[in-house]
Amino acid sequence: MAISDDVFEGFSHYADDSVGLHVEHESNIFRLKVSGEWTIREVARLQREIDNILMPSTLFSNHIGEIEMGKLDRLDVAGAWLINSTRKKWTARGLQTRLTGAGNEHETLLGEVRRSDEAGQPQIRKESPFARTLNDALQGVGGLGRDTLMILGFLGTIAASFVHSVFNPSRFRWVAFVHQLEHVGFRAIGIVSLICFLIGAVILQQGIVQLRYYGAEPLSIHMLAVLTLREVGVLLTAIIVAGRSGSAFTAEIGSMKMREEIDAMRTIGLDPIEVLVLPRVLALMVAVPVLAFIGDLMCLLGGGMMASVYLGLDWSAFVENLHASVTMNHFLAGMIKTPFVALIIGIVGCMEGFKVEGSAESLGYHVTVSVVKAIFLVIIIDAVFAMFLAAIGF
Repeated sequence: MAISDDVFEGFSHYADDSVGLHVEHESNIFRLKVSGEWTIREVARLQREIDNILMPSTLFSNHIGEIEMGKLDRLDVAGAWLINSTRKKWTARGLQTRLTGAGNEHETLLGEVRRSDEAGQPQIRKESPFARTLNDALQGVGGLGRDTLMILGFLGTIAASFVHSVFNPSRFRWVAFVHQLEHVGFRAIGIVSLICFLIGAVILQQGIVQLRYYGAEPLSIHMLAVLTLREVGVLLTAIIVAGRSGSAFTAEIGSMKMREEIDAMRTIGLDPIEVLVLPRVLALMVAVPVLAFIGDLMCLLGGGMMASVYLGLDWSAFVENLHASVTMNHFLAGMIKTPFVALIIGIVGCMEGFKVEGSAESLGYHVTVSVVKAIFLVIIIDAVFAMFLAAIGF
């Protein structure tokens, strides 16, 4: 379908209803009538037909363009975009074009497409690497403050639920507590034992290698004993529990939040903190000290194996060196931390679970955040206790 300069004079109309286009020239109006279905299935063919219309140069100076839509049967977003694009293209070339005859439903869709097109692409603000780094740091500090307040508020809620359970023992979920104790405690013994055994062996082996230059290899046993009881055993156990049980708490509660089970619990009068959070947190506070004690023993056992290989000490000589190196204070300095790190792991894991929204992406994000936050806070708590106990000579 084409209109050339040599046939434009005296041109009355050109129609091809099979393609949904009808071109008319009337006085000073160049009219394009659209009909039929302008949908995504037809838009490619319609685009080619519109592009084949040869626009005489005389149109641009003394004519008005018009797109008539009175016979339009169906219109979707793709068709509306093509009509609006044609109007813009003709107007940009100097032929002022208007849309006429659209029904109410078509007018609404065309209006939305036109507004979206006029809005354009959002401007991307470019920041320098320094400004971006500074902004991220400020957001991190602000987020840390908000998280601290949320953790304190969540701790208060758990404390209130615990006090309520103390005065109403029948409301405490003993079955859930024992179930969580099995999952976070008994089933974690294997992985905690293996990792602590290997770390203890590595610490003693590296200590022997480094102290050999000074002829002080036996001091490596003292180093292993103090590090294990005060720091390594507890810290390794807490990190393993944070990655294993903290993430599980977030995933379990987050999945219930996605399926609206928590809302259902509130509807029937059950307190989610009492039912879901309190048994998990208390189970952690019981299990982590036991796991830390087992971790200490396995660290020392791994060190004892390395002592027999590198120093030629039998087990009785190794145990005598341990007795000479450590006191009960070293053991207590590590065990004092365990209830606090267990509490923070439980709080963070459950709190992030309640933040999950209705998507798998949100669940994955909060599980990751739960592990990162819990490990970060565990290290902070361990450092604070280490400096405080060292300052008071404990």
